[in-house]
Order: sequence, then structure tokens, then C-alpha cells
Amino acid sequence: MEGFQCVATVEEIPPGQVKVVKVNERDIAVFNIEGRFHAIYNSCPHEGGPLHKGRVKGHVVSCPWHDLKFDVRNGQGTDGGGYCVGSYDVRIEGGEVFVGARRKV
Repeated sequence: MEGFQCVATVEEIPPGQVKVVKVNERDIAVFNIEGRFHAIYNSCPHEGGPLHKGRVKGHVVSCPWHDLKFDVRNGQGTDGGGYCVGSYDVRIEGGEVFVGARRKV
């Protein structure tokens, strides 16, 4: 898969869990939500809070520092404040999780 980097096995990120990986020198949070994998930039744009430490409800993660919320499927802020984070394509192949390039908004 050209442009994709293997970051974990499926078993390393069980449903309801998140793992931080490095892709192109950036910390990316890979979430497993009910067996579907999603990847977003791990740093909240407000003050850099580590999103992987936030509470996940449905498809929304809350920043642990100031409670800003982001949809892990696309990185869009759900609070209406205009904040968003980069989201990344994810593919599963042969039991491995691959993260690709940042999606264009």
C-alpha cells in the first residue's frame, strides 16, 4: 500500500482502546471504535492536550485538559468553536493497521 505505514497489529488496539503512533514525525492517535479504526492528530489545537488520554463517547473524544471534543472519524470539532484536528486514512490488511496520508479538508 503505497503511502501507508504499518503502525500496529489489530490485536494491539482492542475495541474501545487507543494507541499513539508516530507517522512522519507526528504523534497520531489510532482509535478502535467497535472494530473500526480511525486516526487523528494526537494534539488538541487549543493548547496541545494529549487526545489519546481523553474520554471517548461514541465517535467523539474529549480533550482531557479543556474538554474540547473531536469526531475521531474526521477530526472535526463538535463544539462549534471552529477547532479541528488532522485526520488520517486507515486501512487494515492481514491483521495489521496501516495509517496513510493526512486527509484533505
